[in-house]
Amino acid sequence: MLQGWSTTVVISAKSVCPNQKLYASLEENMENSGQLFKGVVAATVVIGLSLFACISVPPDLLMGWGTLFLVAMVPAQMVVSLLWRCEYPRAIADLPQPWRGLGFFALSALLAVMVGYVSWQTVGGGISPPTPFVNMYLIFTVPVALWLIIPLQAWPLNLVCKSIGWLGGSLLVVTYTLAYLLFRVFFNFNFLNGAPFYQAVLDPSGLYMAWIPLAMSIASVAVILILVLLDFWPVVVLAKFFPALTKQPIFAIANGLLIAVAVFLLWWFFVGYGGMDLVLFQTKVCVALIFGLFIVLVMLEGLPGLKVAQPWRGLFLTGIACVLAVVMFELYRVVVLGRFALPGGEPPYALELWLASSMLAVTFPAMVAHANYLQFWPLGLRKSGSNQ
Repeated sequence: MLQGWSTTVVISAKSVCPNQKLYASLEENMENSGQLFKGVVAATVVIGLSLFACISVPPDLLMGWGTLFLVAMVPAQMVVSLLWRCEYPRAIADLPQPWRGLGFFALSALLAVMVGYVSWQTVGGGISPPTPFVNMYLIFTVPVALWLIIPLQAWPLNLVCKSIGWLGGSLLVVTYTLAYLLFRVFFNFNFLNGAPFYQAVLDPSGLYMAWIPLAMSIASVAVILILVLLDFWPVVVLAKFFPALTKQPIFAIANGLLIAVAVFLLWWFFVGYGGMDLVLFQTKVCVALIFGLFIVLVMLEGLPGLKVAQPWRGLFLTGIACVLAVVMFELYRVVVLGRFALPGGEPPYALELWLASSMLAVTFPAMVAHANYLQFWPLGLRKSGSNQ
């Protein structure tokens, strides 16, 4: 629909514009404007519907079973959209919309049910409703999956898995296995001792209070997404002088150092120097920033029409994401307080947990489903071969 409108205007302009270079520039500008408008409309609809869905169910249900199922789906969505680029399985990818999108969503949902159930029975001890043990574990799998897919580029699995299908499946297995091992080493839930659901046998009794590794890993997600907006500047610049930086695992190590430094600075500024509560830092800073970055990267497709050299392009887009983060956080906060009046700012952090669940567990999967699975249907399909 939007693309057709742009085409009509451009054809009319062509008839009065003999300068083909100028016409090409005008055509590109009209196409970019159409894509931007489509992204804004799609983001508004997806966010509006997601927010409505979140306030239509009891908070305990959203923060319990809702979070367990939807977060369990995110690593699968990452594999489908980032690794498979929504081109595998071919039986689904070749379907017309909306069946293509519904097929990919059904596949992701099936994997989520399987992973969620196994995690609930093992990590969560089968306790109903789900406890922080299993929900924190599943949330932690999301940063692990992102690390494996983006900085590591599926290395070293891509050296042994020549089939894209086996590569995606293997990456999911490694994601949940590695996340579980790290969960056992670093997460400690002793601070919940005395809660009705607490069972010592389920507590991994790791090195740090559980909120610390969880908050740090979520902060790393924000930094990775910013590096994507920067096209991995400055590592790609240094790679011109040190070609080894383009190869794995050197590429991942170099970017990993950048990510670690950035996470430390964020932590120091807000928690160490600023004295912000740890859970507030995770929600108000990290979750909100990730949400803004998702809008720019997924719904606005990274604003491909913005022709600015790096790092200024990435910094400008990050600035837009920061503004969106503040606006969206306040929107969700005002809406939920008007609907449920949840207490926040201190344990049990009902408001903060609801905001994190609604923004990332609900709205992010909805964004991926509409932008990548459905290709913005029915607003207009993303062009074949465009960035997923």
